[in-house]
Amino acid sequence: MVMLASGTRGDVQPFLALGLGVRQAGIPVVIAAAPRFRSLVESRGVGFAALEGNPSDLMAAGPGSMAGSLSGGLARGIVSTTRFLRGAQLEYHRMLESAAAACRPARAILAGLSSTWGFSIAEALGVPLVLCMLQPFGRTRAFPSALLPARGSLGAVYNALSYRVMEKAMWLPWRRRTNAWRQRTLGLPPLPVAGPWRGLYASGFSCLYGFSPAVFSAPMDWPPTHVVTGYWFLEGKPGWTPRPGLENFLSSGDPPLYIGFGSMGMNHGSGALRVIDRALELSGLRAVVSPGGRNRGRLPPEGSRRTYVGEDVPHSWLFPRVTAVVHHGGAGTTAEGLRAGVPSIIFPVAADQYFWGERIARLGAGLCPLSRGALTPGAVANLFIRAAVDRGMRERAQRIGERIRAENGVARAVDALMPLLGSSPRKLRAHLHPASPRD
Repeated sequence: MVMLASGTRGDVQPFLALGLGVRQAGIPVVIAAAPRFRSLVESRGVGFAALEGNPSDLMAAGPGSMAGSLSGGLARGIVSTTRFLRGAQLEYHRMLESAAAACRPARAILAGLSSTWGFSIAEALGVPLVLCMLQPFGRTRAFPSALLPARGSLGAVYNALSYRVMEKAMWLPWRRRTNAWRQRTLGLPPLPVAGPWRGLYASGFSCLYGFSPAVFSAPMDWPPTHVVTGYWFLEGKPGWTPRPGLENFLSSGDPPLYIGFGSMGMNHGSGALRVIDRALELSGLRAVVSPGGRNRGRLPPEGSRRTYVGEDVPHSWLFPRVTAVVHHGGAGTTAEGLRAGVPSIIFPVAADQYFWGERIARLGAGLCPLSRGALTPGAVANLFIRAAVDRGMRERAQRIGERIRAENGVARAVDALMPLLGSSPRKLRAHLHPASPRD
């Protein structure tokens, strides 16, 4: 089995946890990801294949807003997204070519959100495909697409339409490259402008969801082959021990906040960090800060009495030791905060981060994200204080954490996966080329 895990560490780490479970069930596993993740994967004894291109690396590159984000305004978002799509075409081509080579011996393919193009390889090889998502993905009339930054709903018809819109957004920018690759490398016919989605849904594609039903349960109109399994946590980190400075900081006062922005970093990095630094001063709180992404190096390496600046501290170790987590809303960081049973404050940047920010607030386990114009030191300080002292919010977060810790998402995913691997690849191939291209 080959697991296609293009993207950031937040995409790779849950796949590695799932891969370990699949291997324990007796199925050989290879994870295909960007070369920088080789040591992470191989340190766990799992096979690795390099995906030589990684468009996600360009998402936060350069000045201005992040590609796919509206946090800097619509105009900046369009400019940044256009720049990203133009610059990422060659990376995308390299990724597809190396993925096709990595999957040649595969008897089944698992693909994530950044690797949905894996259906073409499964079609060419005639092997089963299972999508593995860290966010709600399948079409439903119950709520709009989790990938939309705008979270409001105008009803069931709007909700259903939003999935078609996002599917087109995921397909059209890469259509020419993908079809050229399908013809030249895979020996497959090109797909129509409408893309593969009509065929995928007609074939009844399978999807496993790596999040907890305690956080978000499957809507009634999802098919039975779409299964919410629980989170896929990668436990421990071989050989890791905390630095003395971090342990001293944690023990020198009340539990601090955690403030981290993930692999993508945070928009308007240095300005946002100045706001956060001033907000900590106003609130009287302390924080462990992980700037992340392009923000690395923008805080003094020694931090201050109020901050400890450090990278690559396992969230599973750190989060139970803090009073709240302040982050970008990536699926993995959101999951670890919930498992630790501590409140979250989410400052979303792009994609499903807005969905997780909204969801945390609805569960009462965190605070609604602020709009960009409201990110003043005083307003952020008030959020920090509320997250630290709101007893009701903390109790709700603790109850959710208890439920998540009682789950075994990897085991449930492996149990659900086994019958799916027997699905017929001929059904997928037939439905990807219908007589009518209408979606």
